[in-house]
Amino acid sequence: MVFVRHRSKKKEWLAILCTDLFLTEEEIIETYGIRWDIEVFFKCTKSLLRLQKEFHGRSYDLLVSHTTIVFSRYIVLAWQNRQSTDRRTLGGLFLALCEKVQ
Repeated sequence: MVFVRHRSKKKEWLAILCTDLFLTEEEIIETYGIRWDIEVFFKCTKSLLRLQKEFHGRSYDLLVSHTTIVFSRYIVLAWQNRQSTDRRTLGGLFLALCEKVQ
């Protein structure tokens, strides 16, 4: 179990329970952060991009097609948001990603 304090609100904290005993505290916190980003992604696609509401068929192929279209919408919107708010170059993003992978 890892306890994490809120950076700006010192009285608030979060307890993260992990079943993998070989992970360090930093790895547990990083994994939780990635998982949270995925949760936010699915919430956005369900509520804002209508992932569950636009399609009501039973065909697997149509369901995969619809999900692909919704995720493509998200990618375009995320790219537009990054273009308007993030001043880093593609080279800078590439180097940051390489550092994260290592």
